[in-house]
Amino acid sequence: MKKACYISLFLMLILMGLLGYRYYWDAAIEQDILAANGYRTTIGEEYRTVNFFVKPEWVKIRSKKPQSMHDVVTSIGNSNIVLSEVRLREEVQDIYFTFTLDNKLPRLKGYFLTQNLGNASNDIKMPVLELRGDHEQVIELGQFAQGPAQSFSFGINLEEIEALNNGFSVELRIYYGVQYEKY
Repeated sequence: MKKACYISLFLMLILMGLLGYRYYWDAAIEQDILAANGYRTTIGEEYRTVNFFVKPEWVKIRSKKPQSMHDVVTSIGNSNIVLSEVRLREEVQDIYFTFTLDNKLPRLKGYFLTQNLGNASNDIKMPVLELRGDHEQVIELGQFAQGPAQSFSFGINLEEIEALNNGFSVELRIYYGVQYEKY
């Protein structure tokens, strides 16, 4: 009985170690790629345009509590942009959307998105975010925030709620594209 318990405990520790290693794996690979540590990289000079659609069911607010989600809105290369939270903020009268960037990076080569790289002169370009409803109707953006890490958020004033009924499209330019290959 004791032997079976020890074997089970040992196997659980190995599994937890592997899961922890995998969790940090992508961050370590990304850091090596961006530092050109064993990788040839091509980083885009300009922000890459990313388009996606926010479905109407994601806009429906069922309570005043933030709605945690994990819906992939688009995939580009080895990157997924994920809608992670929607909440009604009564204090500022808006609906607030939070998105995260989830990179799953193969070790040998691939393409991924990343935020906040400076260009050669270390200037940070201003991000662009445009929202459109039915028939390309412009939806006014309330607030916009980048970070922490690879996330961004924006608010849409409740005055614009009618424009969200059928969902809306997002055109976003806050990410640089990175092509890489291990040498």
